[in-house]
Amino acid sequence: MIFGTPLALALFVFAVPVVIFYILKVRLRRVPVSTNLFWKQIYDEKPPRSIWQTLRHLLSLLAQLLLVALLVLAVADPYFPWQLLQARRIVAVVDNSASMRATDVKDSRFDAAIRAALAAADGLRFRDEMAVVLAGPEPEVVLGMSSHVPTLRRALRSIGISDNPTQLGPAIELGKQLIAGHPYGQVIVFTDGCGNTADFVADRKQSRVEFIPPGSNEFDPTNMRAHRAETTDKDSTPVACRVFGTPDAGNVGITRFQVRRSLIDPLGYEVLVAVKNASGHAMKGRLELDLDGSPVDVLPLDLAPEGVFTRSLEKTSLEGGTLTASLTEIRIAADTGPQKPAAGESRREAEPEINALAADDRAWAVLPPREVQNVVLITQGNLFLQKVFEANPLVRLTVEKEFPQTWPAGGIIVLHRAVPDKLPAGNVFVVDPRNGCNAWELGEPIANPIVTEQDKESPLMTHVRLDNVVMPDARRLKFTKPPHVLAGALSGDPVYAEVRRVGGRCLVLSVNINEGDLAFRTAFPIMVANSLGWFTGQTGELRSSLATGSTTEIDLADHTAGESLILRSPSGDCRPLPVRNRGYSRQGEPTADAAYLAIPPLDACGVWSIARGSSGESGPIAELAVNLASDAESDLRTPAESIGPEPGTRLADWFTRPIWFYLAAAACLLTIIEWRLHQRRVLT
Repeated sequence: MIFGTPLALALFVFAVPVVIFYILKVRLRRVPVSTNLFWKQIYDEKPPRSIWQTLRHLLSLLAQLLLVALLVLAVADPYFPWQLLQARRIVAVVDNSASMRATDVKDSRFDAAIRAALAAADGLRFRDEMAVVLAGPEPEVVLGMSSHVPTLRRALRSIGISDNPTQLGPAIELGKQLIAGHPYGQVIVFTDGCGNTADFVADRKQSRVEFIPPGSNEFDPTNMRAHRAETTDKDSTPVACRVFGTPDAGNVGITRFQVRRSLIDPLGYEVLVAVKNASGHAMKGRLELDLDGSPVDVLPLDLAPEGVFTRSLEKTSLEGGTLTASLTEIRIAADTGPQKPAAGESRREAEPEINALAADDRAWAVLPPREVQNVVLITQGNLFLQKVFEANPLVRLTVEKEFPQTWPAGGIIVLHRAVPDKLPAGNVFVVDPRNGCNAWELGEPIANPIVTEQDKESPLMTHVRLDNVVMPDARRLKFTKPPHVLAGALSGDPVYAEVRRVGGRCLVLSVNINEGDLAFRTAFPIMVANSLGWFTGQTGELRSSLATGSTTEIDLADHTAGESLILRSPSGDCRPLPVRNRGYSRQGEPTADAAYLAIPPLDACGVWSIARGSSGESGPIAELAVNLASDAESDLRTPAESIGPEPGTRLADWFTRPIWFYLAAAACLLTIIEWRLHQRRVLT
């Protein structure tokens, strides 16, 4: 036995005064009394004892000496050498992915996993250490190696459930790094066996993962040492999976939900939705679509086992909003009705779990709004240009032949050929300019104006291809400031560009639309529609719904530098967005003309919003729809061969405390026993 504090053994000196005070004879004080009749009677019944007679009653003395010995040994902190040499380093990897929300086990799979992890922490032996790692999109060390059980319990209870997909591989590798090759180290994964954990079931030997059979002691140091001896791989840290779930847990979930504005109808939008039946039963139900609470459509579902329902819908809306898809009345297709529970069985136990996960029963998508815009076209007459604006239901068109005395405020000014010496403030679209202005000088016609350069990343060029369009009589423009070229000719001259200026946005198309075939191509109305959306900040026909756990970036070109922004979750929690992420281009270079804001991983289903201010009081400036959208997470069926023991298995069933704890407990027990015997006059 080894003592952690050997100097504490010197406290045995306190046994000497215990013996001295025990054998010390108490001198009686002489007091005169009127008679000694009664005292003589007491003296006859209980004569005084000598010192040696007192020592005959050694039981009380030994009890006190034993109490001193227990306390001194407890302070000396003794331990056995094997406790130090065979101390274990355990890393608990907790899976808090969306499938852990399933309710096919008591409370939920996540609650059962946390209970098992708490039991493992309670079962740590003296000198054992445990760390807690969260298996999220990026593995996170919730708590480093610690042997303090209350701290471990607080760390485990602090973990919350999320809607992220399962990401166990990086978390397991991080756990192995924390163990650092310890001879009695082990990674314990608390998961449900869904998602990418199926890879471990398929290839246990390669991944060195063992699923724990019921009733086994997977944490026996002897087994760990045997595992080390059987493998010569330097990365031989054993991994054990505690799996919580049932192999027959059925689920029906929305695995895809996207919406985009129609390329043909400015008021229309298209919806793509997919529903998967991840069960062995034929299922029925309904898929309900609503836009900002107003019903849009109701689709009946009749899904075969393992069946997938996919549908593309076309609808119209000017205002846009949040589109929501919901699964309702999901049931087994058989007409036999619910099974009758047997004697002693509840109805919940009699009926199969047909839809154990609620996270994929709803999905969201953000539909950009459309606004009617005032457009003033100044031209001497061009049917193509006039009709392309009149055909757009989002345009309120006014045609003028001469420049007005005062330029209208707001709206969009379209200048065809004639351009004033100074461009008006606001949004200006110049088509086929025939004279110069303060933004450019007019040059000679471009020889062979074939488009060879196109900015495919710009929203102005979405679904636009100009590489095979004939553009005769296009003019060369010499800009006073370098423009943002959207389409360039073979000669390097821009034919479609964004003019950088103060006071408003400006586009210039140096193409004669009366010549060539641009006006007859579908690219022309799409270019006009894109420009209208760009002028008003409505650049996105498609605002993709994101999968949980993913990151993204948004364009904040109109954001005021230095203004604080927050990210609000669907539950209402606000997270400040760091300033260092602002003011960067898509290529990662600092710029003052674009502000792309990087959004951290989104871990909850619903609609996230970005707002100005510290609490978002000014309203959202952007919204992001986040869905589970994962076939693997929606399939809740745990592989039957990976089902582990019931929750509650401990790391050790005995000797989990240090020796000093048991010595102190024995001292307390001895004190209680001695006090009890003394009260009964057994010890004197």
